[in-house]
Amino acid sequence: MKRHSLLLSLFCLLLLFSVSLAETAETLPYDGTQKIADGTLLPMLSFTDGSDKNYTNEGSDILRFVVYVETDYDTDGDGKLDLVKTFVQVPRGAVEGKYKAASIFDPTPYTAGTIEHYSTFSDGMYTKEAFDYATLYSQPEKRVPAGETDTLSHAGAADPADWLYTIPRTEEEVSLIYPFYNYYLVRGYAIVQASGIGTFGSEGFELCGTDLERDALKNVVEWLAGDRVAYTDRENNIAIPADWSNGNVAMTGCSYGGTLPYEVATTGVKGLKTVIPFAGIASWYDYTNSQGVPQRTDVHYTDNLAIFNAGGTFLDDGWTVPNETYGAYLWQVVQDQEASNGDYAPIWAWSDYSDDWENIQCSALIVHGLNDFNVTVRQSDLMMQAFEKAGKTAKLVLHQGAHMYLYDYLVNDEMWYEIENRWLAHYLYDVDNGAENMPAVTVQSNLDGSFRTYDSWRDFNYTEFPVLSDVKESMISTDGLAETAQNYLNDYAEEQNIDVIGSQEAYYLSLSGTLSAVYTIQMPEDTTIYGVPEVHFKARTDTTDKDGLMITAALIDVDENSKPFKAYNLSLALDSKIPAKTVRQVDLGDGLGKTNVKEFVQSSTTAKAITYGWTDLCNPGLGPVSSEYSVSTNLNASTYYDYTFYMMPTVYTLAPGHTLLLVLTAWDPNRCFLDEAYELDPDNVSERTKYQYNFYVDNSSLQAIFPVR
Repeated sequence: MKRHSLLLSLFCLLLLFSVSLAETAETLPYDGTQKIADGTLLPMLSFTDGSDKNYTNEGSDILRFVVYVETDYDTDGDGKLDLVKTFVQVPRGAVEGKYKAASIFDPTPYTAGTIEHYSTFSDGMYTKEAFDYATLYSQPEKRVPAGETDTLSHAGAADPADWLYTIPRTEEEVSLIYPFYNYYLVRGYAIVQASGIGTFGSEGFELCGTDLERDALKNVVEWLAGDRVAYTDRENNIAIPADWSNGNVAMTGCSYGGTLPYEVATTGVKGLKTVIPFAGIASWYDYTNSQGVPQRTDVHYTDNLAIFNAGGTFLDDGWTVPNETYGAYLWQVVQDQEASNGDYAPIWAWSDYSDDWENIQCSALIVHGLNDFNVTVRQSDLMMQAFEKAGKTAKLVLHQGAHMYLYDYLVNDEMWYEIENRWLAHYLYDVDNGAENMPAVTVQSNLDGSFRTYDSWRDFNYTEFPVLSDVKESMISTDGLAETAQNYLNDYAEEQNIDVIGSQEAYYLSLSGTLSAVYTIQMPEDTTIYGVPEVHFKARTDTTDKDGLMITAALIDVDENSKPFKAYNLSLALDSKIPAKTVRQVDLGDGLGKTNVKEFVQSSTTAKAITYGWTDLCNPGLGPVSSEYSVSTNLNASTYYDYTFYMMPTVYTLAPGHTLLLVLTAWDPNRCFLDEAYELDPDNVSERTKYQYNFYVDNSSLQAIFPVR
């Protein structure tokens, strides 16, 4: 009995010690080495705040500094290869050689600081001269290093002004630190940010969407992998290696920042192990246009976004003297994109990565909001197809949010940070945690917010559902559409400080007379649309001598008895937010404090827009792939042509007692012709509506062919 009692006491003591160790794992003294448990990295250091202007690396567990990575091209023509400013935050333990750190690299251009959004030539940014794109590819000799230093020495002289500064012209206070990456920083990852060529602090031209932008960011990955030179500053040619790096890199970001990881993935660059794009763009054509028609305020677009981030292209410190050569480049982009008028053209192929899948060597964890009608799920659909063609692991997570990151939100009752931590631990540190075995597709249900999983994307059966109409033919016109749209937008502008639920849907359903046609689609309840809905029909038009005539399709869910129901609604008609609530607080790690963990919540509405499609009346017969888009057709007024809306991909379940409506109309004020005050832009409306157009739909030809699960 005594022996058994002694053993029992020892067992209890050991158990108590084990529990105590587990409870204090996140607060153990910092020894500069990583801590891994349950397949994820635990906090390993004490956080220091680099956003303090008096910050110093002395005594900090985190070292922060800036380097300048040399690229392969001289885009600004100054006779020197462009340098990309790169901000690094890395645990001291890695720099001191206690372990090698993997890197999380966010290339978001907005981080460096933005300027006013020049969108007209009168602002002085454009030079009205022809520009030869080939001049951007100049390759002078590489710099010859005048010496070399190590990270510890360089970090000792770091100046917070390199990552905390004020932007000229706007007096915007900028910090290169994205706080949500601190979660990973205290767990032993290095955090790297580089906004790319042409942004403030870097050299070269901001070339939104081009292969030159892509290659410059690829060069940053090469530096992290040990295959590229970086310098301590832009003048002295003192080389600095990433001597703390294990060579493994993950790229991530949201929107434009989520686009760039996809760009770099198509290079197959060594060291890039995975990408995690949030609402990234795979094809700038399909972001700016849809099936042969412009769907943005301007027919051109990438010049506007380039200007917005082009702080590095001014010739003076006050940002008052623009580079005239860069202005000519912008002018040429406008001319070429305007000339395409929505058709696929070489200027768009230049920034289309969906076909560049052959070189992909990394995995992908792709995240997108089903209610994101800025960068639509169409882009993640293209991404998934590309990774599938390349034979590489890709997972898709579709949530009920809009255009956003997901870090402090719940997915299957687990904070996204934890899911992503597991993914990164596997691909960057070879932790055997089964992250690669997560379901191919994880989708948040529109009915109750639960998450459902599928073993593949685009593996569905197409089913035709009857489309009901009381008339043989519907005539849809633009006559009076501008006035109706402006009245809607005026109502929205007056109400934008309060919750306006369902107002975008109300616009489509309130169009009267010849401004729209509304059809009922007989789809059984509890049916789930999974993928790209298609709407086929025949139509003719009397307007046969024009191009870029938008026709719009909207799929809208309504209760068959017109009763209110719960749905994930955009908080404002043109806003990009879904309401959320805090469900708990979580401590993020040593020194970071607690964060509110949220989940999306439903609100009451009488209609819910599921997805949209836009195509060009002058481009019948177009396929679903951008590179298949043809030039516009010379139409015959008496001939009915075949059209198909390949609508934005979605996953949506029709609830019991609900009906699916199809609305067809002409141009869509929710997509085009708006200025910043939510008014119809007079210049653009004048240009696009200086002629009226109408079209006649053969209602007997309508087919709703939906992918269902």
